[in-house]
Amino acid sequence: DIEIPVVYMNISHPFAGLIKQGVDAAAKEYGVKAYITGPTDWATDAQVNVIENLIAKKVDAMSIAVLDIPGMTPVIQKALKSGIPVTCFNVDAPESGRLSFTGEDLFKAGAATAETLVKHMGPKGKIMVSCVSLSAVWSLKREEGVMSVLNKYPDIEIVDRVNALGDEQAQYAAMENSLMAHPDINGMISFGGTQFIFARLLENKGVGNLDSDKPIYNTGHDLFEEKLTQVKNGWATAAFGQNPYEQGYQAVKQLVEFMMKDVKPYDIDTGVIEVDKSNVDKFIKDLADGKPVG
Repeated sequence: DIEIPVVYMNISHPFAGLIKQGVDAAAKEYGVKAYITGPTDWATDAQVNVIENLIAKKVDAMSIAVLDIPGMTPVIQKALKSGIPVTCFNVDAPESGRLSFTGEDLFKAGAATAETLVKHMGPKGKIMVSCVSLSAVWSLKREEGVMSVLNKYPDIEIVDRVNALGDEQAQYAAMENSLMAHPDINGMISFGGTQFIFARLLENKGVGNLDSDKPIYNTGHDLFEEKLTQVKNGWATAAFGQNPYEQGYQAVKQLVEFMMKDVKPYDIDTGVIEVDKSNVDKFIKDLADGKPVG
């Protein structure tokens, strides 16, 4: 069988399960051994080690979601030099020589989260920003998009930047410490991986609900069951999907067709989908019906 590992940054995160749906569908459709794999924390070294092992295993092809673009580029180039076709999905390494990229425009996605926060919160307030890795290039690109909007509003003050590294427990503690230090915040923007943790924190403390006297508006990325429930119940204001099913599906499809039919891989922008209270029920129903969301 043709073996195609699809390497995500942290397979313990709920988002990975949405990618897996697309990978599994393409594997079944094309009759190949395709599967999602990767480290279980947000660590460049761990992701590099996974890819090094796949190169040593001489897999037929692979697709990679890049946690650290400078850190991952050399190992992608190593795979290509060893004769393994490589594409990127979710986050790109454009200088690596990869064959194609499937994913969202990170700058536009970041800008969308900020525009929606301002729409709900208004043109003034104190906010925190957060991410599972503030120094990751994908986080920085989303941050650029966020700041392109916030710079228009001088009365919005960023009071804390939370770098929520580690596992969920450590991430929760980092978010909680920030909230305790800044109990008067009006909002939070996640650059990636932290919105559901923050919404969980608000719910546990019973503060900041959209229907309360003092809402703490928050926006972020990715759609999965817990996040959708948080949006429905008012603990998360809005979340933005990037079609991870399509990212996983195309990761396999393009490599299979390249190897079997000599079809050159091509870039795909999977777009940005906003979910808030006005449309969340549709996405919850789709999820219950087994349809891909994200």
